[in-house]
Amino acid sequence: ELAETLGLHRNTLQLYMKAHGITRKYSELTNADLDILVGKFKKKRPDSGIRYIVGFLRRHGLRVQHR
Repeated sequence: ELAETLGLHRNTLQLYMKAHGITRKYSELTNADLDILVGKFKKKRPDSGIRYIVGFLRRHGLRVQHR
């Protein structure tokens, strides 16, 4: 989305970020903490899938791998 806003291809943006030492890291979250958060979400929305769970985590400022 940022690349599109800037009018760049995403690969070009990644090269610029790498050249300037800007990295995107995943949140430091233990498996136990992640299990608790996902469990809370699933109690409210038991039929929701992985995309909804990832969106829920992102809304709470967390960036996690999908697997």
